[in-house]
Amino acid sequence: MFRYEVPVDDRPHVLTLTGDPVAVAASPGLQYVEFWAEHDDSAGRTDRAFRVFGTGQPLPPGARWAGTCPRVSGLVWHLYEISPEGSDD
Repeated sequence: MFRYEVPVDDRPHVLTLTGDPVAVAASPGLQYVEFWAEHDDSAGRTDRAFRVFGTGQPLPPGARWAGTCPRVSGLVWHLYEISPEGSDD
């Protein structure tokens, strides 16, 4: 199991994974969403783009939900996988 971070900055972030996210949580300072995904050294690696959205924010076409963080300080963050096009990470 590996841990990844996606900043809360309205931008997509490309990460290389071998599995799907299985759990998400907000960082203590609410500056990023962290998630855990199974990692397998023998599996193929895939670049995937993720972005954090707040409740009620519009989603880009094709966005796929990957997880929702428990409420922290009244805020709820949602992790979505989006098209990597336009990502600059």
